[in-house]
Amino acid sequence: MRLIILLVALLVVGLLVNRQISNGTQHNVKSPAEKVGSDAPKIPVKPQDVQQFEEDMNKFIKDEASEQAEKIDQATQ
Repeated sequence: MRLIILLVALLVVGLLVNRQISNGTQHNVKSPAEKVGSDAPKIPVKPQDVQQFEEDMNKFIKDEASEQAEKIDQATQ
């Protein structure tokens, strides 16, 4: 009896795995920056570029915050 239950469970798991693998639709996932079309600074790959990245990121955050504040002001008026 235990062997039959084990075989049925294995069959169900096998069918689920087969269904997941054979699913032909592939989902194209984009990062949030790509969806918005943002011009966020690129992440540095060299340690010496980290300081410039920090400056660029701070500038980017300030610019985005001011743009969002303007949009909020326009929406509330």
